[in-house]
Amino acid sequence: MLFLFVDGLGLGEALEELFPLLLELSPHPLDATLGVEGLPQSGTGQTTLLTGVNAARLLGHHQGPFPSPRLRPLLQQSLYAWARAQGLRVLHANGYRPEYLQKATGGRRLLLSAFAQAALLAGLPLHPLGHPLALPPAFWEDPYAVGAGAAALARAFDLVVLEYWALDLAAHRAPETLGARFRELALFLQGFLQEGGTLLLTSDHGNAEEPWHGQHTRNPVPLVYTGPAPFWPQDLTGVFPWLQVIITSNLIKSDRNT
Repeated sequence: MLFLFVDGLGLGEALEELFPLLLELSPHPLDATLGVEGLPQSGTGQTTLLTGVNAARLLGHHQGPFPSPRLRPLLQQSLYAWARAQGLRVLHANGYRPEYLQKATGGRRLLLSAFAQAALLAGLPLHPLGHPLALPPAFWEDPYAVGAGAAALARAFDLVVLEYWALDLAAHRAPETLGARFRELALFLQGFLQEGGTLLLTSDHGNAEEPWHGQHTRNPVPLVYTGPAPFWPQDLTGVFPWLQVIITSNLIKSDRNT
C-alpha cells in the first residue's frame, strides 16, 4: 500500500478543472477542523492523522507547520510505530537533501514534519536523495515514471508513506504554479495506478483547492482508498483506527493464504 499524503488539499469546485483525476477516484470527505476554531494547520492535522488523537484539541488551538514538542509523545505511538510492531515492512519514502536534514535537526527545535518525526521515532531512517529506497518528494522530471517507481516500492514493502508537500507550498508562495503541481500529481497517480498498486490518499487541511487566495481553508479533505473499505471515517481522528482495521484484516487474509 502507498499512503500518499498531499499537504494542503481540500475538496472544492475548482478541482473539477484543476484535479479531475481525484474526483474520478470518488474521494470520501473528511472533516479537518477537529472541532477547533480557526484555520487547520499541518502540525496538529498531521499528528491527528498519524495517531488518531485530536492534537488541536489537546493544544487548544491549531498549530503548524511543524508539530509542537508537546505532540512528540503522541508521535511515538503513530501509524509507523504500530505498523512496525505488527511486523510490517514500512518505508518512509521521501528523499531529503543532506544539508536540509542537517539544518532541520541541528537546531534547538526539530524542523521536520509530523510524518518525518514519527518515522524517526519509530526507528525508520530518513533517506537522502539518490538512495535506492528514496523518492524525490516533488518537482519530478517524469512524474509518471516516479509513480511507477512508487508502485515498485509498494510491492516490496507492506506500507510505503510519501509526503507530497509541493501543492501547499505553491498555494502559499506561487499560486501561478498550482496548475503545474496538479498536473504533476495527476501523472504520478496515473503511473502508480497503472502498475496496479493499492492507493491511500488524504490530506491535513485545505488550501490549494481555492487557488484565488493563499490561506488554509476549513473545507473537508479527500480520503481515497482503492482497496475494499469496511467503513469510512468521518474526520481526521478516524483515519488511524480505520487503517488499523484494514491492515489487520489484510494480515489475517495473508495468514489464511499461507
